[in-house]
Amino acid sequence: MLPYDGWVLVSDMTGLRGFFHPVARSSEITNTPHRVELFGTGFVVWRSAGGPVSAALDECPHRGARLSMGWCTEAAIVCPYHGWEYGPDGRATRVPQLDPDLPIPPKARLATVACEESFGLVWLCIDEPVAPAPTPPHGHDAGYEWRVEFVEEWAASAPRVVDNSLDISHVAFVHRGTIGDPGQPGLSGFTVERHEHGLAFHLRYVSKVNEQQKRNLGIDADFAERDTLVDLVQPLAFTAVLRYANGVEHILFKGASPIDDHRSLFWQVAGRNDAPDDERWASIIAMDRAVTNEDRPILEGIRPEIPTDVTSEVHTRADRMTTEYRRLLATMVGQTAQPRVP
Repeated sequence: MLPYDGWVLVSDMTGLRGFFHPVARSSEITNTPHRVELFGTGFVVWRSAGGPVSAALDECPHRGARLSMGWCTEAAIVCPYHGWEYGPDGRATRVPQLDPDLPIPPKARLATVACEESFGLVWLCIDEPVAPAPTPPHGHDAGYEWRVEFVEEWAASAPRVVDNSLDISHVAFVHRGTIGDPGQPGLSGFTVERHEHGLAFHLRYVSKVNEQQKRNLGIDADFAERDTLVDLVQPLAFTAVLRYANGVEHILFKGASPIDDHRSLFWQVAGRNDAPDDERWASIIAMDRAVTNEDRPILEGIRPEIPTDVTSEVHTRADRMTTEYRRLLATMVGQTAQPRVP
Protein backbone atom coordinates (compact mmCIF):
# COMPACT_ATOMS: atom_id res chain seq x y z
CA MET A 1 0.00 0.00 0.00
CA LEU A 2 1.37 3.41 -0.94
CA PRO A 3 1.85 5.81 2.01
CA TYR A 4 -0.30 8.59 0.59
CA ASP A 5 -3.65 8.10 2.29
CA GLY A 6 -4.78 11.40 3.74
CA TRP A 7 -2.44 13.52 1.62
CA VAL A 8 -4.27 16.51 0.16
CA LEU A 9 -4.29 18.65 -2.95
CA VAL A 10 -4.55 22.42 -2.99
CA SER A 11 -8.21 22.12 -4.06
CA ASP A 12 -8.91 20.43 -0.71
CA MET A 13 -7.56 23.49 1.14
CA THR A 14 -10.59 25.70 0.63
CA GLY A 15 -9.43 28.08 3.36
CA LEU A 16 -6.71 29.31 0.98
CA ARG A 17 -9.37 30.98 -1.18
CA GLY A 18 -9.83 33.74 1.39
CA PHE A 19 -6.30 35.09 0.79
CA PHE A 20 -5.00 37.37 -1.96
CA HIS A 21 -2.77 35.67 -4.55
CA PRO A 22 -0.72 37.33 -7.34
CA VAL A 23 -1.94 36.47 -10.83
CA ALA A 24 0.07 38.81 -13.11
CA ARG A 25 2.52 41.68 -13.26
CA SER A 26 0.79 45.05 -13.05
CA SER A 27 2.56 46.06 -16.25
CA GLU A 28 0.78 43.23 -18.12
CA ILE A 29 -2.68 44.62 -17.42
CA THR A 30 -3.66 47.33 -19.86
CA ASN A 31 -6.91 48.10 -21.70
CA THR A 32 -6.81 44.61 -23.22
CA PRO A 33 -8.62 41.84 -21.31
CA HIS A 34 -6.19 39.39 -19.72
CA ARG A 35 -7.15 35.83 -18.69
CA VAL A 36 -5.67 34.31 -15.53
CA GLU A 37 -6.42 31.09 -13.67
CA LEU A 38 -6.69 30.58 -9.93
CA PHE A 39 -7.85 27.43 -8.12
CA GLY A 40 -8.78 25.85 -11.44
CA THR A 41 -11.08 28.70 -12.46
CA GLY A 42 -10.59 31.29 -15.20
CA PHE A 43 -10.82 35.00 -14.41
CA VAL A 44 -10.52 38.08 -16.59
CA VAL A 45 -8.48 41.07 -15.46
CA TRP A 46 -8.63 44.45 -17.17
CA ARG A 47 -7.95 48.15 -16.71
CA SER A 48 -10.48 50.73 -17.88
CA ALA A 49 -9.38 54.24 -18.85
CA GLY A 50 -5.97 53.74 -17.27
CA GLY A 51 -7.57 53.37 -13.85
CA PRO A 52 -7.39 50.61 -11.25
CA VAL A 53 -7.53 46.97 -12.22
CA SER A 54 -10.84 45.08 -12.17
CA ALA A 55 -11.35 41.30 -12.10
CA ALA A 56 -14.26 38.94 -12.65
CA LEU A 57 -15.11 35.38 -13.57
CA ASP A 58 -14.17 34.97 -17.23
CA GLU A 59 -17.76 34.33 -18.33
CA CYS A 60 -20.38 36.69 -19.65
CA PRO A 61 -23.63 36.15 -17.67
CA HIS A 62 -25.57 36.34 -20.94
CA ARG A 63 -24.32 33.24 -22.78
CA GLY A 64 -21.08 32.33 -21.06
CA ALA A 65 -18.55 33.62 -23.61
CA ARG A 66 -15.02 34.33 -22.42
CA LEU A 67 -14.69 38.04 -21.74
CA SER A 68 -10.92 37.69 -22.11
CA MET A 69 -11.57 37.21 -25.84
CA GLY A 70 -13.26 40.62 -25.99
CA TRP A 71 -11.91 44.15 -25.84
CA CYS A 72 -12.05 47.28 -23.72
CA THR A 73 -13.43 50.74 -24.35
CA GLU A 74 -12.49 53.76 -22.25
CA ALA A 75 -15.06 52.78 -19.62
CA ALA A 76 -15.99 49.14 -20.14
CA ILE A 77 -15.02 45.59 -21.01
CA VAL A 78 -16.96 44.28 -24.02
CA CYS A 79 -18.14 40.70 -24.51
CA PRO A 80 -17.00 39.39 -27.93
CA TYR A 81 -20.18 37.33 -28.43
CA HIS A 82 -23.03 39.88 -28.31
CA GLY A 83 -21.29 43.16 -27.48
CA TRP A 84 -22.57 43.55 -23.92
CA GLU A 85 -20.53 46.11 -22.02
CA TYR A 86 -19.60 46.08 -18.32
CA GLY A 87 -18.12 48.81 -16.16
CA PRO A 88 -15.24 48.40 -13.68
CA ASP A 89 -17.72 47.35 -10.96
CA GLY A 90 -19.07 44.56 -13.16
CA ARG A 91 -22.48 46.09 -13.82
CA ALA A 92 -23.72 46.05 -17.42
CA THR A 93 -23.67 49.54 -18.90
CA ARG A 94 -24.88 48.70 -22.40
CA VAL A 95 -26.89 45.83 -23.90
CA PRO A 96 -27.10 46.49 -27.68
CA GLN A 97 -30.04 44.13 -28.23
CA LEU A 98 -32.19 45.68 -25.49
CA ASP A 99 -35.23 47.73 -26.48
CA PRO A 100 -34.31 51.40 -25.84
CA ASP A 101 -37.27 51.95 -23.50
CA LEU A 102 -36.30 49.06 -21.21
CA PRO A 103 -33.84 49.23 -18.30
CA ILE A 104 -30.81 46.96 -18.14
CA PRO A 105 -31.70 43.87 -16.05
CA PRO A 106 -30.06 44.02 -12.60
CA LYS A 107 -28.79 40.45 -13.04
CA ALA A 108 -26.73 41.62 -16.02
CA ARG A 109 -23.55 41.92 -14.01
CA LEU A 110 -20.27 40.07 -13.81
CA ALA A 111 -19.21 37.84 -10.93
CA THR A 112 -16.47 40.18 -9.74
CA VAL A 113 -13.71 39.24 -7.30
CA ALA A 114 -11.58 41.37 -4.97
CA CYS A 115 -8.53 42.80 -6.71
CA GLU A 116 -5.53 44.82 -5.48
CA GLU A 117 -2.25 46.05 -6.91
CA SER A 118 0.92 46.21 -4.86
CA PHE A 119 4.67 45.72 -5.38
CA GLY A 120 4.26 45.47 -9.14
CA LEU A 121 1.75 42.61 -8.93
CA VAL A 122 -1.99 42.15 -9.39
CA TRP A 123 -3.56 40.17 -6.53
CA LEU A 124 -6.95 38.41 -6.55
CA CYS A 125 -9.04 36.99 -3.71
CA ILE A 126 -11.93 34.84 -4.86
CA ASP A 127 -13.74 34.45 -1.51
CA GLU A 128 -14.41 37.04 1.18
CA PRO A 129 -10.88 38.23 2.16
CA VAL A 130 -9.62 37.17 5.56
CA ALA A 131 -6.56 39.43 5.24
CA PRO A 132 -5.28 42.16 2.90
CA ALA A 133 -2.58 41.52 0.32
CA PRO A 134 0.68 41.14 2.29
CA THR A 135 3.58 43.60 2.43
CA PRO A 136 7.25 42.64 2.84
CA PRO A 137 9.46 44.01 5.63
CA HIS A 138 10.61 47.58 4.84
CA GLY A 139 8.20 47.50 1.92
CA HIS A 140 7.47 51.22 2.15
CA ASP A 141 10.79 52.44 3.58
CA ALA A 142 12.55 55.02 1.44
CA GLY A 143 15.91 53.27 1.83
CA TYR A 144 14.79 50.12 0.02
CA GLU A 145 14.26 49.53 -3.69
CA TRP A 146 12.07 46.76 -5.12
CA ARG A 147 12.05 44.85 -8.40
CA VAL A 148 9.70 42.14 -9.65
CA GLU A 149 12.05 39.33 -10.62
CA PHE A 150 9.84 36.42 -11.72
CA VAL A 151 6.19 35.72 -12.49
CA GLU A 152 6.01 32.39 -14.29
CA GLU A 153 4.07 29.15 -14.46
CA TRP A 154 5.63 26.07 -12.87
CA ALA A 155 4.44 22.47 -13.14
CA ALA A 156 4.47 22.16 -9.35
CA SER A 157 1.74 22.56 -6.75
CA ALA A 158 1.69 25.84 -4.84
CA PRO A 159 2.10 24.36 -1.33
CA ARG A 160 5.13 22.37 -2.52
CA VAL A 161 6.77 25.54 -3.84
CA VAL A 162 6.25 27.38 -0.55
CA ASP A 163 7.27 24.33 1.48
CA ASN A 164 10.59 24.44 -0.35
CA SER A 165 11.10 28.10 0.60
CA LEU A 166 10.71 27.19 4.28
CA ASP A 167 13.10 24.23 3.97
CA ILE A 168 16.47 25.87 4.57
CA SER A 169 18.26 22.52 4.97
CA HIS A 170 17.97 21.86 1.22
CA VAL A 171 20.20 24.84 0.37
CA ALA A 172 23.50 23.00 0.95
CA PHE A 173 22.61 20.35 -1.62
CA VAL A 174 20.11 21.65 -4.18
CA HIS A 175 22.04 24.91 -4.47
CA ARG A 176 25.56 23.47 -4.39
CA GLY A 177 26.18 25.04 -7.80
CA THR A 178 25.43 28.57 -6.55
CA ILE A 179 25.15 29.39 -2.83
CA GLY A 180 25.12 25.98 -1.12
CA ASP A 181 28.00 24.02 0.41
CA PRO A 182 27.36 20.29 1.04
CA GLY A 183 30.25 20.39 3.51
CA GLN A 184 28.27 22.72 5.78
CA PRO A 185 24.74 21.31 5.96
CA GLY A 186 24.11 22.17 9.59
CA LEU A 187 21.70 24.85 10.79
CA SER A 188 21.98 26.94 13.94
CA GLY A 189 19.49 26.45 16.73
CA PHE A 190 16.17 28.11 16.05
CA THR A 191 12.55 28.06 17.09
CA VAL A 192 9.43 28.29 14.96
CA GLU A 193 6.57 30.55 16.02
CA ARG A 194 3.03 30.34 14.66
CA HIS A 195 0.96 33.46 14.08
CA GLU A 196 -2.56 34.01 12.80
CA HIS A 197 -1.97 33.23 9.14
CA GLY A 198 1.53 31.76 9.04
CA LEU A 199 4.75 31.17 10.95
CA ALA A 200 8.16 32.78 11.52
CA PHE A 201 11.69 31.76 12.43
CA HIS A 202 15.20 33.25 12.63
CA LEU A 203 18.44 31.42 11.91
CA ARG A 204 22.02 31.87 10.77
CA TYR A 205 23.80 29.71 8.25
CA VAL A 206 26.84 29.86 6.01
CA SER A 207 26.35 30.65 2.35
CA LYS A 208 28.86 30.12 -0.43
CA VAL A 209 29.80 33.37 -2.21
CA ASN A 210 30.81 33.04 -5.86
CA GLU A 211 32.41 35.81 -7.90
CA GLN A 212 29.05 37.18 -9.07
CA GLN A 213 27.77 37.27 -5.48
CA LYS A 214 30.93 39.04 -4.32
CA ARG A 215 30.21 41.83 -6.79
CA ASN A 216 26.51 41.90 -5.95
CA LEU A 217 27.06 42.05 -2.19
CA GLY A 218 30.39 43.85 -1.90
CA ILE A 219 31.88 40.87 -0.03
CA ASP A 220 35.46 39.67 -0.54
CA ALA A 221 35.17 36.16 0.90
CA ASP A 222 34.32 32.70 -0.38
CA PHE A 223 31.81 32.11 2.41
CA ALA A 224 29.56 34.45 4.39
CA GLU A 225 27.24 33.95 7.34
CA ARG A 226 23.70 35.00 6.56
CA ASP A 227 21.37 36.18 9.28
CA THR A 228 17.98 35.10 7.96
CA LEU A 229 14.60 36.28 9.25
CA VAL A 230 11.78 34.30 7.69
CA ASP A 231 8.07 35.03 7.88
CA LEU A 232 5.36 33.01 6.17
CA VAL A 233 3.04 36.01 6.05
CA GLN A 234 0.13 33.90 4.78
CA PRO A 235 -0.06 30.24 3.72
CA LEU A 236 1.25 30.78 0.18
CA ALA A 237 3.35 33.96 0.58
CA PHE A 238 6.77 34.16 2.19
CA THR A 239 9.34 36.83 3.10
CA ALA A 240 12.99 36.38 4.00
CA VAL A 241 15.35 39.14 5.11
CA LEU A 242 18.92 38.01 4.34
CA ARG A 243 21.35 40.18 6.34
CA TYR A 244 25.09 40.18 5.77
CA ALA A 245 27.85 41.41 8.09
CA ASN A 246 28.55 44.43 5.87
CA GLY A 247 24.99 45.72 6.38
CA VAL A 248 23.55 44.68 3.01
CA GLU A 249 20.04 43.28 3.16
CA HIS A 250 18.64 41.18 0.35
CA ILE A 251 14.91 40.70 0.91
CA LEU A 252 12.89 38.06 -0.89
CA PHE A 253 9.10 38.42 -1.14
CA LYS A 254 7.84 35.33 -2.92
CA GLY A 255 5.28 32.59 -3.16
CA ALA A 256 3.09 30.53 -5.43
CA SER A 257 -0.47 31.10 -6.61
CA PRO A 258 -2.47 27.90 -7.29
CA ILE A 259 -3.40 27.74 -10.97
CA ASP A 260 -4.80 24.30 -10.23
CA ASP A 261 -3.78 21.19 -8.29
CA HIS A 262 -0.72 20.57 -10.46
CA ARG A 263 0.43 24.02 -11.59
CA SER A 264 1.29 27.25 -9.84
CA LEU A 265 2.31 30.79 -10.70
CA PHE A 266 5.70 31.25 -9.06
CA TRP A 267 6.38 34.90 -8.20
CA GLN A 268 9.31 36.65 -6.60
CA VAL A 269 10.01 40.28 -5.74
CA ALA A 270 13.43 41.36 -4.42
CA GLY A 271 14.27 44.30 -2.19
CA ARG A 272 17.68 45.87 -1.50
CA ASN A 273 18.98 48.57 0.85
CA ASP A 274 22.27 49.28 -0.97
CA ALA A 275 20.90 51.27 -3.94
CA PRO A 276 21.99 49.00 -6.82
CA ASP A 277 22.21 50.64 -10.23
CA ASP A 278 20.52 48.99 -13.21
CA GLU A 279 23.62 47.00 -14.13
CA ARG A 280 23.98 45.54 -10.64
CA TRP A 281 20.22 44.90 -10.46
CA ALA A 282 20.56 42.83 -13.64
CA SER A 283 23.33 40.81 -11.99
CA ILE A 284 21.30 40.38 -8.78
CA ILE A 285 18.29 39.12 -10.72
CA ALA A 286 20.50 36.82 -12.80
CA MET A 287 21.93 35.32 -9.59
CA ASP A 288 18.46 34.84 -8.12
CA ARG A 289 17.46 33.22 -11.41
CA ALA A 290 20.34 30.74 -11.16
CA VAL A 291 19.29 29.79 -7.62
CA THR A 292 15.62 29.48 -8.64
CA ASN A 293 16.49 27.30 -11.63
CA GLU A 294 18.06 24.79 -9.23
CA ASP A 295 14.80 24.50 -7.25
CA ARG A 296 12.43 24.14 -10.17
CA PRO A 297 13.24 20.63 -11.50
CA ILE A 298 13.20 19.21 -7.97
CA LEU A 299 9.77 20.67 -7.23
CA GLU A 300 8.30 19.74 -10.61
CA GLY A 301 9.30 16.14 -9.88
CA ILE A 302 7.50 15.94 -6.51
CA ARG A 303 3.90 14.71 -6.33
CA PRO A 304 1.40 17.58 -5.91
CA GLU A 305 -0.29 16.15 -2.81
CA ILE A 306 1.13 17.18 0.55
CA PRO A 307 0.52 15.50 3.91
CA THR A 308 -1.21 17.39 6.68
CA ASP A 309 -0.65 14.50 9.10
CA VAL A 310 2.94 14.99 10.29
CA THR A 311 3.29 11.31 11.20
CA SER A 312 3.19 10.20 7.56
CA GLU A 313 6.75 11.36 6.78
CA VAL A 314 10.17 11.03 8.41
CA HIS A 315 11.45 14.26 10.02
CA THR A 316 14.58 15.64 11.67
CA ARG A 317 15.00 18.65 13.96
CA ALA A 318 16.00 20.68 10.89
CA ASP A 319 12.46 20.13 9.53
CA ARG A 320 10.69 22.12 12.23
CA MET A 321 9.65 24.83 9.76
CA THR A 322 8.10 22.48 7.23
CA THR A 323 6.54 20.25 9.88
CA GLU A 324 4.77 23.26 11.34
CA TYR A 325 3.76 24.29 7.81
CA ARG A 326 1.93 20.98 7.41
CA ARG A 327 0.03 21.66 10.61
CA LEU A 328 -0.91 25.09 9.28
CA LEU A 329 -2.14 23.65 5.98
CA ALA A 330 -4.28 21.18 7.91
CA THR A 331 -6.29 24.13 9.23
CA MET A 332 -7.03 25.17 5.62
CA VAL A 333 -8.57 21.83 4.59
CA GLY A 334 -12.33 21.77 4.15
CA GLN A 335 -13.00 25.23 5.53
CA THR A 336 -16.43 26.52 4.63
CA ALA A 337 -15.96 28.96 1.78
CA GLN A 338 -17.28 32.49 2.23
CA PRO A 339 -18.16 33.66 -1.29
CA ARG A 340 -17.66 37.33 -1.96
CA VAL A 341 -20.89 39.18 -2.63
CA PRO A 342 -20.26 41.77 -5.41
